[in-house]
Amino acid sequence: MFDAARYDREVLRPLRGAHGRLPPGDLPARYAVDPAMDAAELTAHLAVIRAWWEQRAQAPDFRAEVCRLLLQADAELRATAGDAMKDPAWWQEQERAGPETVLPDTAERIVAPPAEVAGMHAEHDWRAEARAEFWTALARLERAPAPAGPPRAAPATVAPVPTGAPAEHLHATPVTADGDRCEVELSWPADAFSGVRIRYASEAPPFPAETLVPWSRAEQWGTEIPGTPVHRDGRLVLTAVVPTGYHVYLPLAPDSGQARTGRLIALGVADPVQRLQTRRHGHGTIVTWVWPSDATTVHLEWTTPATTERHAVTRARYTAARGHLLPDTRTGGMVRVHALTPVGPGVARSPAATAVVAPAATEVHYQLQRRRRFGGSELVLSVTADRDCTELEVDVVVSTGEFLPLAAGEGASLRRLGPLVLVSGTPDRHVLPWPEVPRHHRPFWIRCFAQAPYPVSFVDPPIEQMRIA
Repeated sequence: MFDAARYDREVLRPLRGAHGRLPPGDLPARYAVDPAMDAAELTAHLAVIRAWWEQRAQAPDFRAEVCRLLLQADAELRATAGDAMKDPAWWQEQERAGPETVLPDTAERIVAPPAEVAGMHAEHDWRAEARAEFWTALARLERAPAPAGPPRAAPATVAPVPTGAPAEHLHATPVTADGDRCEVELSWPADAFSGVRIRYASEAPPFPAETLVPWSRAEQWGTEIPGTPVHRDGRLVLTAVVPTGYHVYLPLAPDSGQARTGRLIALGVADPVQRLQTRRHGHGTIVTWVWPSDATTVHLEWTTPATTERHAVTRARYTAARGHLLPDTRTGGMVRVHALTPVGPGVARSPAATAVVAPAATEVHYQLQRRRRFGGSELVLSVTADRDCTELEVDVVVSTGEFLPLAAGEGASLRRLGPLVLVSGTPDRHVLPWPEVPRHHRPFWIRCFAQAPYPVSFVDPPIEQMRIA
């Protein structure tokens, strides 16, 4: 069974900060393949892991970029390996092979022609070729070294990659935080390109890394970090105050009148809660979410047209209650949840996760009473709503037979009332003539049905009031 939490911890988090490239790694581990799986289990597992990648690729954090790179590399592998990926023996060979050997100076796979042994052609190893094809495609995507292999005549020519990048080995470290602002230190080797500028944004830029772009285009992306870097232990250090959340940082340096882009890095400070959901519970609403790994408390705001409530929810309190209960949400409103994460001596507040709670249906109760008078009886109808409401119409229906009418059309209309204007908690009484039904048609039923241009929950009285024997 696929363990999403373990996969997130052991595969996605180590790849945090990868942009535009996916470093070579353990292929069975990235697919979470168990060597003991048979062909049917393997096929079902591959469908699960790919669907999970596609779902997580929509997340608002670093996992989205990592999963997009995994899907891209998977498409390349499927194009070369094909149905071999459904063969347990193929995965067992990947596990035995271990990390791939790489050549430092080429990005193309080079395969030798089949060797001849004692006049006989060597058996074609399709598994090894499929594995080499995968790492070759990955190398093209990442501009990373390709797997080693015996040389083939007339290898393909590869376009040269620009050498050097501004602020290579750029590092970002959170120092402290205060609310929704975080202090970050960016550092890079002091012998890097001169005149390096750093820009940041919540999404990757539309142009590739390690290339030349016009300054006008580079400056359209993100926000530049102001200030002058200082020397510290052989590195240049630039301090910035940025919003909390997930950001990517891109170094830029002047080169031939254009901007040479460096390699992206990513840093998330105070990730927001995930999977914020609301569920009705009586007059209230239970709010649930998935906690960020480092968060200790959340601030929850419940906003209605009339008021705003603020709640501090700890992990222990949330776990004990299996969520957080807002006791009265009948009017509807907006839930905003901020996660609080310690950063150095300060506390960072994450970007808000929001959910809308629609207004609950207006709850309307009615009571039926027979009042006897000289000369005949009267039907007293009392209608009470749990909040102020207007434009409510009520049909009073009489039906004969053994069964309660389920719709207004299943009986005769005694009276149509409305539109009514009801005040919260105040009964609205109406006196109607008592329906005269011959005894041989008894029992008969009196039931009311409501109509309004908004959701209404119309609550019947006890059955003894509606059934007349």
